[in-house]
Amino acid sequence: MQGREGLPIVYIVDAREHTTLSKKLANFLRGADPRRVPYGLHHFRDETSLSERDSVEAIRAVLAKLAYGFGGNVNGRDGKVRFRRFSLVNWLLQQNDAGGDAHIEGGHTPTLLRRLREREVLRRGVFGFLRSPQAELTVGGNAPWWLWLFCLYVFPLAWFGMRLGFGREYRWLLRQPYLAPGDPGTFVGFAERLTGPNKDVEDVEQLRKLMVNAFLEDLRVAYRRRFWRPRAARRMSYCVALLDGTTSKNGGDKLLETIIDVRIDTGAFDPLLVIACSAEVLEPGSDLHSYWGDDRLWGLNDRRYDGWRDTFLRHARTRTHASWYLPLRIPDIMAPNDPEYDFIRQKEAAQDARLRIPKPPRRARRLTRFVAISLVVLAMVGVGAGFGVRWHYDGQDYQRAHCGLDASAADSGTVRTTPTGECIGVAPYGFSFQTGDAKLRKTLQTINELNRRADELHRQDPGRPLITLVHMSALFGTAGRSPQTRAYVREALQGAASAQSRQLHKPGPIEPIVRIYPANAGPGMRYGPQVVEILAQLKKEDPTILGVTGLDQSREATSRTIRALTKVGLPAVGTILSADTLILQSPMYFQISPQNRREAEVAAAYADHLRREPGEEIERKVRIVYSDDSTDIYSSNLKDDAVRSFKDKGFATEVIPYSTPAMDVDRISAGLGEIGRKACHYPGLIFFAGRSEDFESMLGGVNEVCNSDPPAILGDDDVARLAADVERRKNFPGISYRFLDFTPGAAGCHVASELYAELSQLFPDECSQLESSSLDGHAAIAFDAVKLYVNAVRQLQEEALGMPLTPATVWHAISGVHGEKALDGESGMIDFGGDVGRQIPLDKLISIQRVDGFGQTEQVEFCGRVGRLKQSTWCPALETDRVR
Repeated sequence: MQGREGLPIVYIVDAREHTTLSKKLANFLRGADPRRVPYGLHHFRDETSLSERDSVEAIRAVLAKLAYGFGGNVNGRDGKVRFRRFSLVNWLLQQNDAGGDAHIEGGHTPTLLRRLREREVLRRGVFGFLRSPQAELTVGGNAPWWLWLFCLYVFPLAWFGMRLGFGREYRWLLRQPYLAPGDPGTFVGFAERLTGPNKDVEDVEQLRKLMVNAFLEDLRVAYRRRFWRPRAARRMSYCVALLDGTTSKNGGDKLLETIIDVRIDTGAFDPLLVIACSAEVLEPGSDLHSYWGDDRLWGLNDRRYDGWRDTFLRHARTRTHASWYLPLRIPDIMAPNDPEYDFIRQKEAAQDARLRIPKPPRRARRLTRFVAISLVVLAMVGVGAGFGVRWHYDGQDYQRAHCGLDASAADSGTVRTTPTGECIGVAPYGFSFQTGDAKLRKTLQTINELNRRADELHRQDPGRPLITLVHMSALFGTAGRSPQTRAYVREALQGAASAQSRQLHKPGPIEPIVRIYPANAGPGMRYGPQVVEILAQLKKEDPTILGVTGLDQSREATSRTIRALTKVGLPAVGTILSADTLILQSPMYFQISPQNRREAEVAAAYADHLRREPGEEIERKVRIVYSDDSTDIYSSNLKDDAVRSFKDKGFATEVIPYSTPAMDVDRISAGLGEIGRKACHYPGLIFFAGRSEDFESMLGGVNEVCNSDPPAILGDDDVARLAADVERRKNFPGISYRFLDFTPGAAGCHVASELYAELSQLFPDECSQLESSSLDGHAAIAFDAVKLYVNAVRQLQEEALGMPLTPATVWHAISGVHGEKALDGESGMIDFGGDVGRQIPLDKLISIQRVDGFGQTEQVEFCGRVGRLKQSTWCPALETDRVR
């Protein structure tokens, strides 16, 4: 028999020797070649009569015996069937009531669950092993008590809970159509209906159908072909149920009717061939006679099944119970004393009448599967090895290209290694850019922790605006640089972190939550445009990025970086930049430090004032020392402004360029040591318009020749970096000098200030050296830069709560910081004058600091607006006064 349209119930009628016939059929199936056909044989007893209720137990016993036959190991690995669903139903139907007080006090659910759990545990070999005495003796003394407790009790209990919720048979029982499993809707509730006295009140017909459907469903699943279940494809014969002695009284016919009912109800094919040997004589007028005609047509011949199949398919819409039967009338078994008996036996032996089972398809055979799996495994191993080798080399290449980070690192996608070995990019998740400075690493870690706190605050209160600022610096982890020369980078980050932390403490719907992303553009901002490219991609993924702060050193690379930021639509607030030409690079660029033009005016005015001071004997001459590096627009621009301002004050000016071995210059300029030595006994003022590390080299030349009588020296604002480092500052005892600074001067954690109050909480180790490190103003100016963005966002929210925040709206709001909305910052008053085109603050603070011969510092004068304090009388007139 082939095909999946349906299998008949072969009904052998009027079999006088039905018991002998069923045994011979069993022998026939058992002797099939090359393997036996899975079969089950059940002999029905000749019962006088079974009640409807008793038929349930009778059918359950028959199905259990058949399942035992189909699931036996004698059928081979590919022939046996696992009855998960029927075994569960069969087990439940055999459970008696818990009895005693348990039932009175609230049902037998605990007892049922305990028995179910024990059933699941006993079905798992590992659980059974753990509970065996041998395991307790072998493992108990060698394993920790908690592990033994977990394996023996906790894990089995958790496994049982998962099985109840996700086990296939448990879920199927609640989805099958019989006995209304939706009442009460849980497995335990439905299971109670099948146990103890509860099942006695259930519908008998539904109980029979439930058992038969579970039995047939297990057969369907076993024969269902899936590519991950090759065993199903190797099943080349259906299971055969041999039912001997079926009658209408002993439950045999009732079982056949139930199988037909389930097939009609479900419409699903099941791989079960039922051969029933009836012990009753069918009288004319029965349903089979009515449907299949005269019983003389029921004899054995080769076309009986084909005829049944054609009729069965033709009447697909009008099938009755009788249409499922294939009635057969078997001739009487020949007696051994019959004259033809020996001849018939010899004829059967000569014809080899054994049942031949076809071989499974080649694709399903074990050898084929083994070869295919082996080839796939070998291919995967080969591909994996190839990818492994490639990944190894690609991984190394990736790490070399991404600052030593592998692809799984959070910041690996936003950092790059430059051809010169610099690590540049943006670090949203706390990457330290390979810096060797422990204090700088700790600062970056603190910012990362503040960012996580900001994310948590935003999750708790999503109504508050969330803004992200990128603090772009230079010299993170630059090879060959000492921690001292990178101290100002750390201080600027600490100032930004302090402003961020202070803002996180402020509640309210208009108070923005701030995140800070550190970024490194390499020495001298050389790789700023490349970092902006990374930032542009990051901005697409994170729309909360609204602007950039920081930027380091007024160089040509800094100008390119500002132009690149404009192209991606991000405003920038420079902190310590002062070159006059920077504001020409972009209308979206602001700075909160004064320009070189104003710095030169203050320097010339102070030099003119210094000539009139008692004890200061300098002539009206000035020697301006500047860098010959063409990329350093700060130094050359300050030199030009200084020449003009000093000439306006009547000073005779002299300019001297210098060069260092690190500079790429076309001409040979004077060395700094030589310039320092020649400065001795100069009657005028030495104005240094270069970098702090170069100023230090010039002081070395002065120290060699005239330590006891140094010339009058005034350094630019970059010299504040040297003065802020107490150790470097003390390298030249006896030499006194002055320098320009963008902050009010030395401060400390004891000062009543927003910045230093927060700084003492975040970085308490910095308090001991804050009096010196505060001189360069990097922390104060970075603090004010973040506050500038915060105030702009707050003003936007005050005007229209919930206004969408974009870089453009924030840029426009920054230009409105003036008048009553001006920012009274840590580095002085920040007021953009109300002019939309103005990008630098009015009358920004510039102080004069003095370092004495003992390395001590003090502020001697200041110009600009600082709260309600008045600037020195010699200072250039305030722009606000000129407007009035």
